[in-house]
Amino acid sequence: MLSVKCDNCDHLVKVEDTTKEYRLPLLFVFLGLTVLVYVRNLSNPGIVITILGGLSATSGLVWLVVTRLVYNKD
Repeated sequence: MLSVKCDNCDHLVKVEDTTKEYRLPLLFVFLGLTVLVYVRNLSNPGIVITILGGLSATSGLVWLVVTRLVYNKD
């Protein structure tokens, strides 16, 4: 846990680092989008690569939204 010091009252507040939960879904989103951009630039794109890129980007986006909703409930 991280400790943050308040500028006004000099108290230390412990803050949980939640960025670790967002790294893997963001990786899926960016890799999927990278594959889709790569396939778009090819002259003869493969349907399997296109489907895998779309699935990766979609699953990463859904995972990111679900993770965000779960951490906002607490």
